[in-house]
Amino acid sequence: MNLILAIIQPAKLDAVKEALVKLGIQGMTVTGAKGFGRQKGRPLAFLGLLDMEGKPFTIDFVPKVRIEIVVNDDITDAVVDTIVSTAKTGTIGDGKLFVIPVSRAIRIRTSEENEAALTIEEPATVSDSRKK
Repeated sequence: MNLILAIIQPAKLDAVKEALVKLGIQGMTVTGAKGFGRQKGRPLAFLGLLDMEGKPFTIDFVPKVRIEIVVNDDITDAVVDTIVSTAKTGTIGDGKLFVIPVSRAIRIRTSEENEAALTIEEPATVSDSRKK
């Protein structure tokens, strides 16, 4: 199993989610993030925002979205390729992606482990829950 941690542009989130769902991904965690890379922030001179010395004011941290998905080894490459191809614009600030080995996963509610903890079980219907 691997944890795929992707940091992408917020505008690409919906397209990445749709592509992953088509691939068969059944769940992911998404959080807002801020950071900087090569671009070292973003100058805001176009908004007329200048510092005390008359230089363009800069936002040091750029908004990003962090996606976390744990997947089985056999689909890791497909998930990585899908995220990269969907999130890529070809400009600085597209983001980063990391693949991190996961030694164990547990579904807390049922105590299922590893692959069983990653798959979505069939949802119980209202009538099924009343029968119990």
